[in-house]
Formats: sequence, C-alpha cells, structure tokens
Amino acid sequence: MKVYLIPGLGFDERIFRNLNIEKHESIYLNWIDPTKNESIQSYAKRLAEKIDSKESDVVLIGHSFGGVLCQEISVFTSVQKCILISSIKHRNENPFVFKIMSASRLYKLFSKNLTAKTIKYWGSRYDYKTEEEKELVVDMVNKQSDNYLQWALQQLSVWRAPEHSLGDKLIQIHGNLDNTLPFGLINNPNYIIKNGGHFMVYKKPNFVSEIINKEINTIK
Repeated sequence: MKVYLIPGLGFDERIFRNLNIEKHESIYLNWIDPTKNESIQSYAKRLAEKIDSKESDVVLIGHSFGGVLCQEISVFTSVQKCILISSIKHRNENPFVFKIMSASRLYKLFSKNLTAKTIKYWGSRYDYKTEEEKELVVDMVNKQSDNYLQWALQQLSVWRAPEHSLGDKLIQIHGNLDNTLPFGLINNPNYIIKNGGHFMVYKKPNFVSEIINKEINTIK
C-alpha cells in the first residue's frame, strides 16, 4: 500500500520524519508554487500528479492545511483512508482569524521573512517551543515562496469542504492543546492526543504513528 503525506502550510516532509509507518511505502507530496488565481481544486490536481492513478490502495495523510488538500484530492482519487492530523474537515472548524484573511487581505502580509523575524514572539504559544523546533519551522518556511504562502492562507480562509463525502474513510486526529486550529472548534475528532499541540506530528510521533498504523491495518 502507498501512503502519501502532505505537510502543513509552509512546511515540508521533515515534519513527518519522526513517524513510523509500518510495512508501507511513504511518498511525500511537498508544496509546489500555485499559478496566478489558481483554485484549490486545480492546485490539488497538479499536486496529485505523483499519485499512481492505477493504485487502488491509497492512503492520504495531511497535516494542517495538508489535510485540506487531502480532502480535495480525494474528490478525484480513490482512497482507502484520508487521515487528518491537526487539520479541519469543515469550515465551522476554522477559527475566525483564518476566516477573515481573504476579506481583509491580511494574507498579503505573510512572508517567510516575517516568520523568521517574529517566531521568537509567537512560536511557543503555537507549539514551537525549543530553539531546534523554531529553527526547523523557519528553515521549512524559507524553502517556500511568498507567493505560495500567501496563496495558501487565502485559500484556507475561504475553504469549504467538498460535497463529496468520505464517510468513515475520513479520520481526524487532533491535540487538545492545539492553538492554531483550536481543539474547541473541532467537532467529534476520531482521536484526541492528550497534551498535543499543532506540532504533535513531530513532537508526539509514537502516539500519532500508533493511530495511523491501526487505521491502515483495518483496511481490507
């Protein structure tokens, strides 16, 4: 079985490096630059070009905004499981601060340079507590373009879940201390990681890996 992993907004495959996904091939779908005025649906199709269309046993795993893309990809790709880590499955789970990004055009202020300069002020609140964690976040964000970062924030701001329903194939894992996509807004997640923040996929890999392997092993 092939497991495709999409990192969170601005991150790359290193966010998943502590996971232990047993017995299956892991393939990372890192971010690509969006074209001008590209829709999230069009972007999802381009990002998914690495997915083998002939493969019937596909598992998608997405962290944060990566989970949003997993749901968009599942509209046109047959998947066995779509596993969301620290992500949302409905607009109602999106906090107000992200919902107003597009209308207020605040996303235009977001840049990798701003992230590097300010993470020391907000990093700890959003689960990037140690210097190693903050340096990793900055390095991952620096690999992206400002065009992509601003596009992604704008798309997250207006995103509505696809009408296509995944039913019990959609699995949501969330931490009860997540301040980025607040736990209080998440409606009935399948799994709750105690003391897990938005970076728990990196910081609590054993718990997350156990859930992932359990869910994959239920596929017949």
